[in-house]
Amino acid sequence: MNGAFVISLDFELYWGVRDSKTKEHYAENILGVREAMPRLLSLFNEFNIKATFATVGLLSFPNKETLLAGMPESMPHYSHTAYNLTAEYLQHLGHSEEDDKFHFALSMIEQIHREGVHEIASHTFSHYYTLEDGASPETFKADIEAYKKRSHALGIPLNTIIFPRNQYNAVYLRICKEAGFMGFRGTEDSWLYMPLSRAKETTWRRICRIIDSYWNISGIHCTSWTELKDPSGLYNIPASRFLRPYSAKLSWLEGLRLKRITNAMTQAAFNGKIFHLWWHPHNFGKDIQKNLDFLRSILEHQQTLHQIYGFESRTMNKCYSILNNYEQR
Repeated sequence: MNGAFVISLDFELYWGVRDSKTKEHYAENILGVREAMPRLLSLFNEFNIKATFATVGLLSFPNKETLLAGMPESMPHYSHTAYNLTAEYLQHLGHSEEDDKFHFALSMIEQIHREGVHEIASHTFSHYYTLEDGASPETFKADIEAYKKRSHALGIPLNTIIFPRNQYNAVYLRICKEAGFMGFRGTEDSWLYMPLSRAKETTWRRICRIIDSYWNISGIHCTSWTELKDPSGLYNIPASRFLRPYSAKLSWLEGLRLKRITNAMTQAAFNGKIFHLWWHPHNFGKDIQKNLDFLRSILEHQQTLHQIYGFESRTMNKCYSILNNYEQR
């Protein structure tokens, strides 16, 4: 089989950062998604890119009334209280997307769905942290059920789950398999990216990941098709590289950042492997043009690799179909 170029985006808006960033501090990134998303979809269309958009379920409601009615039957009680989604927090939401662009995004989800080529996946209903103290299989199952109910109402099939902050273990993977998911995005095969709770995260590991974005210290992380079946029974299409957003302070290293990605893409294409690039739309909410220009350079390289090696853009769900057909031969 030819190699595949996979893109996944963790679409979460303020639900993904509410416990770590204030609205005042991060408003430009969140609100900038409204401008960045149509331009991103246009760029994808230009290069025939098919992406997987893993979406927080809470974004998909038209107003606060329907959101509150769609909440899971039970919620986790995290030891770190900032993670808890309280009734007080929910009551302070705006009425709808028109007056609360931090928490509602149904129009953007519908825009992605109308494109007809992208996959909409689960980023859990509530941006659920499976490895934080207070998480439990029971409340995770309730979260999954709430998401499935909402996606069914929207007519959107769910085959893929991408875990917030890439936190997962065998217990939660089995639950996803039982819930009917086909695959997930695993982490890179390196101690730098091993799934951990925030409490176990270290400054040193974060610094090393930044360095790894510019210089290869952990490997290229391209995956063979034959390596994708996880013991849980799900397909695991691991991340290859996080597309770190533009940084003015590190702008002199942009050539290295691009080369780090394109070198790995070339290796994947030449060897018939999968390269999986991921980021959050809010990473592009600031310095929009610079981030889109950088992505354009990546997509131009993918187009060249497609012409030479058949290195085609695939959604995660399309990869499962290819694997199923291959296994049934």
